Amino acid sequence: MSRLGFIRDRRYPYGVVVLAAVNILYFLLLTAEGAVENTLAMIRWGALYMEAGEFVGGWYRLVTPMFMHFDIYHLGSNLLMLMAVGDILEKELGTFRVVFVYLVGGLAGNVATVFWCRMLEKSVVSAGASGAVFALVGVLCAMVLKKRGRIPGIRRERVFMMVFLMLYSGAANAEINMAAHVGGFLSGLLCGCFFP
Repeated sequence: MSRLGFIRDRRYPYGVVVLAAVNILYFLLLTAEGAVENTLAMIRWGALYMEAGEFVGGWYRLVTPMFMHFDIYHLGSNLLMLMAVGDILEKELGTFRVVFVYLVGGLAGNVATVFWCRMLEKSVVSAGASGAVFALVGVLCAMVLKKRGRIPGIRRERVFMMVFLMLYSGAANAEINMAAHVGGFLSGLLCGCFFP
């Protein structure tokens, strides 16, 4: 008996799953330590901390915040975007590049936050994967532009609308760190320009 065979994309997004797992494990640790929704405790556990425009704490605070979240909704919204966009990118670019962009974007978002707060002499406590996730969205935008929208299942108009809505929702909420979003997004765009 003959059977029809279909070619399936068997590549599994290992990088995205590992990044999501690290975020979840860190959140569980923060929850167990009573740090979730506790600003002072989040600072102790590595959140980015600016006091009157001055960077407080070690430079590790430019890295740790990209894996920290203030509550379950904060974690859920970032992981949803990470899984959705990261899955597409990992199939197109591979695991190493997706993890690289996540780390570069998170770092760029936190550095942008430091410069923004220093310029305005603001005090802020910041944490979240938003800068890293926005970097992945930036890479997706660069890919769509370079391929003139010819990515299977992705339309240029939808990507640009998604970026607009993400930026607009961030700008409309005073508690959202727009510097991290913009810094992450621009770093992703830059990375995407260099990827073949």
